Amino acid sequence: MTDADDAPQLAGLDIFLPSPPPDVERQESFLDEAAALALDGQPITVYLQDEDAWAFEECEPVRALMESAGEAVLPVTLLGLDIVVSGTYPTTSQMQRFAQAGATERAKPSAAAAACGPGGAAPLPREAGGFAAQLMGAAPAAPRPTGGPDIGGRRNLMGGDTGDGLPQH
Repeated sequence: MTDADDAPQLAGLDIFLPSPPPDVERQESFLDEAAALALDGQPITVYLQDEDAWAFEECEPVRALMESAGEAVLPVTLLGLDIVVSGTYPTTSQMQRFAQAGATERAKPSAAAAACGPGGAAPLPREAGGFAAQLMGAAPAAPRPTGGPDIGGRRNLMGGDTGDGLPQH
């Protein structure tokens, strides 16, 4: 076995930075930290707002976040298609932790545990592939469903039942 076989697999991080930066020294310090991690083998891709404007438009999570909250959300760090940090530069330890956590296999939950997600609905299927995968042709994640279920002619008891029977409307 070689050292390469023993090296842990790391997930890639995509980091979107403002240009010009509000704090030049802090951004330079961050870029030095990211470069050191990249030299150690951690996959990190950095996009600058002025040089890589196409990336800010093509990356759906970043574009949507910037449309809703403006440029103040920069820098933005993505792990796959998930935004893990926004509005601040990730620390070296955060970047290492995200890369390790993103590459680990997660235990499959039991069928009962997988039936409902935290929002009360079945979890949406996730497809591996970050922003770079989208640029290579992978489809972006399907949009999340909106609205509630159609309850037909049934009564909604959530608003109005005070304990003395069904509400009369």
